[in-house]
Amino acid sequence: MSNLCDNGNDPFAGISMPREVSDLLRCRLTVIQRSTAPLQVHLLSERAQGVIEALEVLKVLNSSELESLYLIIENASQARVKELL
Repeated sequence: MSNLCDNGNDPFAGISMPREVSDLLRCRLTVIQRSTAPLQVHLLSERAQGVIEALEVLKVLNSSELESLYLIIENASQARVKELL
């Protein structure tokens, strides 16, 4: 992945999922963390949650792993909005 999507810290490391999926979620998280406006954070968070919803529908992960993913995205989004306000 490009530097835009590599923040050097992988909060998804403990969750077993296909590499392509973890790369995509890592990229989505990094872009959220680099957002410049609260609305942008919201829209990017929705995109990330859409990926997680797809994993849920496809039954790729168990419910606790899915919940962890949702919390990672939600916590990052809330933290970024607080920084921006």
